[in-house]
Amino acid sequence: MREQPEHSLLLKWLILTGLILFSVVTAWNEGIISLLYDVDKSHISMAITLIYLLVTLHCARRIYTISLETNLSKRVENIIKNENKIIININDEQVFINTKIKLPECLMTEYIKDLCFRNGKVYEADDNGSSSDLNDVYNSRLKGPQEIGWFVSDMMLKLGLLGTIIGFIFMLGSVANIADFDVSNMQKILRHMSNGMGTALYTTLTGLVCSVLSAMQYHMIDRHADELIELTRHTTQVHVIPKIIGN
Repeated sequence: MREQPEHSLLLKWLILTGLILFSVVTAWNEGIISLLYDVDKSHISMAITLIYLLVTLHCARRIYTISLETNLSKRVENIIKNENKIIININDEQVFINTKIKLPECLMTEYIKDLCFRNGKVYEADDNGSSSDLNDVYNSRLKGPQEIGWFVSDMMLKLGLLGTIIGFIFMLGSVANIADFDVSNMQKILRHMSNGMGTALYTTLTGLVCSVLSAMQYHMIDRHADELIELTRHTTQVHVIPKIIGN
């Protein structure tokens, strides 16, 4: 299998963000965005947009963190692969292989260190059964910060649906306040109904688009987090435990 380049997750996210920015600039030049905010009388679209910007900043931080952890974990894997036998020494929270090779501080190093702290030595049985709790801890550590993102992504969609309801309320309210249906009043009714319909449709569109784009980013983060956990477990089971047992 071809090895992925360094910071592959960050590069993928930058490509996705570039495409989104290109679409936003195109929509701005066509006047779609200004029309969106002008027609939406509830200002929910503006609120959804601001929430999406905060979500994007959170995704950028998480993506850089996981991408860096992946690169360092692969470096640890390469170090361990090049050693025939392994003696693990822990000094001042730093992990050394064969007393001279210092492992970079990363998730895989923390995983190996926690196994040693728990049992005094990394046993073969750890990766088969008793280490499942430790795997859950690291899985939660990587995926926990994304849970608020999934919640906010779903909330943006619901805000769009709320805007739909408010838009229809605007439409019905414009009809309920009219007593005489003459030509001038009908023009006002149609104008208010048009504004209400525009609010309903544009808020739904904004909520749907922002929710989908946020979900795409968090799905990308979770998928790479799973790959990092699998890399850590595979390296520990295949390269760390057998070489320690062989000593």
